Amino acid sequence: MRACILDERGGTHLRLQWIKIAQTALLSIGIAALLAACTDSDQPPEAEPPQQQEDAGNTGQTLTVVPPVNSTESADMAKYQIQTRLTDFQLLNDNGGLAWGVTRNALRLYYTQDEGKTWTNVSPSENVQFPANPKYGQSIYFVDRTHGWIVREGMGGTDTMVLRTNNGGVTWSLSSLSKTDKVTAISFVSPEKGWILTTVDTAIGKQDKKLYFTEDGGITWDRMSSSDEDGKQEAEEISRRGYTTGMTFSDPMHGFLTAIEFGTPKLYVTSDGGENWNAGPSFFDRNKFNGCGNFSISPPQFFGREAQSAWMSMSCSQGESTKFNGFFTTDGGKSWKVSNFTLNKQTGANRNLSPVFLNALEGWAVQKGITYHTKDAGKTWNALPASSVLEKIFEDYPEIVKIQMVTSKLGWILVENTDAKRSLLLQTVDGGVHWKVL
Repeated sequence: MRACILDERGGTHLRLQWIKIAQTALLSIGIAALLAACTDSDQPPEAEPPQQQEDAGNTGQTLTVVPPVNSTESADMAKYQIQTRLTDFQLLNDNGGLAWGVTRNALRLYYTQDEGKTWTNVSPSENVQFPANPKYGQSIYFVDRTHGWIVREGMGGTDTMVLRTNNGGVTWSLSSLSKTDKVTAISFVSPEKGWILTTVDTAIGKQDKKLYFTEDGGITWDRMSSSDEDGKQEAEEISRRGYTTGMTFSDPMHGFLTAIEFGTPKLYVTSDGGENWNAGPSFFDRNKFNGCGNFSISPPQFFGREAQSAWMSMSCSQGESTKFNGFFTTDGGKSWKVSNFTLNKQTGANRNLSPVFLNALEGWAVQKGITYHTKDAGKTWNALPASSVLEKIFEDYPEIVKIQMVTSKLGWILVENTDAKRSLLLQTVDGGVHWKVL
């Protein structure tokens, strides 16, 4: 049997509470007390926890971790708990999702397939250091449960590294890009086909954008055509004007890149897998948003396998407040229609938190602790009954990192307290009316 182990990791704290129950008849009072403190239980242990674990200022998400499915160890016998600070998550289906954070430059990545009851550690090797927290769609992407990629920017002159798994994180392999530019976006449309976008600011209002692609699942990466020193383009390369806000591909041929050019949202599209890029359809009329000072636009998020319906979130900020609206397409991005959200302007720590949409009609937003729901693409929003759990948690975790709904009922929300370096992941199973900590 292994006793509880505490591993303090500077600003990010990871507590490992191992238990391995020998199949013997040893049952003494001392062992029973230890098991009460270490095992996963629906009820809190009656015994006081060890003194070294009392650190209320740096507690985090408690996850019950079990071995991988193909492990030779029994899940019950090898079960343990961790407390860790999570920085992002992604739901992959209606019962499975990923959550992760970085501890002393080591990525801690966990997967659940039972709505958060238990988790599997699918972290890559600690030898691969991460100076920053990976963000989904920017430097981490999973096309399904088993196939995923993580991009680690180059450090100290080293190449940018791409980690890949084809067995759900049981093992990870490495490849590299020959540049150390900033990794801006990653997108895959199949276990084989994907793209990585990197950028570097070259002048005021200009950004050198490099696009890499793979057709073998990330084993090898090739760069798309590039411009020469004078800016002449060998093909219709992505414009160097403006600053990229994201990129996504809806299928092997069609891709979309969003940018802010001279303060205005722009869209670029490709219909040949990224070889040639052209300005997308005109969708933004600045005259309709005269009250806004600064704009931001998200890359399109497509709904369903048909890759025809999608939406883009647009924010316009004035002073300390932010107002969100959306652009929707039903023809694969050929045309976009604006939806003026009837939500109030947002202020405070969560002023840049965008609403989220499950499909072209149904979406959610959280403002000042209240969850709002729409079924008409944001034209009207209805306040859901206040969640006492969410209200209480917001007192200690006032910042919302992310919201995602994977069905009309099931969704997650990640909240944090940046100053205290703490976070909590919560789940709803009734469309945002009630929440519980996972």
